[in-house]
Amino acid sequence: MASIPTIDISPYLRQQASADDKAAVKDAVKNACAKYGFFQLSGHGVPLTAQQAVIEASRRLFSLPQKQKDALSLKNSPARRGYERVGEQVLDINALPDFKEGYYVGREVPAKDMSFSRGPNQWPPPESLPDDHFRNPITEYWQYLVQLCDTMMEILTLGLGHDISVLQNFTREPAANLKLLHYPPHLSKDERQFGAGAHTDFGALTILLQQPGKHGLQVFDRSSGEWIAVPAVEDIFVVNIGDLIQKWTDGEYNSTVHRVVNISGGDRYSVPCFYQAR
Repeated sequence: MASIPTIDISPYLRQQASADDKAAVKDAVKNACAKYGFFQLSGHGVPLTAQQAVIEASRRLFSLPQKQKDALSLKNSPARRGYERVGEQVLDINALPDFKEGYYVGREVPAKDMSFSRGPNQWPPPESLPDDHFRNPITEYWQYLVQLCDTMMEILTLGLGHDISVLQNFTREPAANLKLLHYPPHLSKDERQFGAGAHTDFGALTILLQQPGKHGLQVFDRSSGEWIAVPAVEDIFVVNIGDLIQKWTDGEYNSTVHRVVNISGGDRYSVPCFYQAR
């Protein structure tokens, strides 16, 4: 069965990188985006400790009593920041509601400047989750991911033959939001039940952190009509193109259907970062 490629971008990030090294990375990313719309990413520069801390912060949040989580409901936020119960999201209308819970967080934007997916975050009170256990590691990880998203957008743009100046307005203050996700053990025998139903991402770019060893992500391969399992490997991100970039590139880069089936046998945590235009 086919597998999506793994691309090491460390040669691109080196200060003394040669033009050939940078070109090789750009070409590899371009080819993966054109063929699959997905690739795995290594050599990204995000510390493993930051990755581990955000997964642990997720575990702590979703272990809170349901009443405390509901107090953070995104229904309280016009900017769609906060907690989402199991079954509240339906990504595939032909399937059952998604068997997962989530929590949205992003750049702190004052309420007076609020817009869709941009605004003040809803943080758990420190007596429920001390800042050192949640807010601080989440904020640190978010900062790393914004920088990585900017880098990937630069690589994607250069791969198309454009100057990076075309990104100046887009990356000035991007809407880059994390969604902490918890997939409970999958016990249903109903074939319509998924952790996340089949869908594409509507934004520009998604960079996903998966809890190592907790597999479940599947990508649809249009050429074979089969689902490709994407392993959850330590220190490896999964990158995929969203609908916005597919439209911008007139289909040269593909936004690909994907889904999640929690086959880990236990709880599964992941953290996508959705990078969007303002």
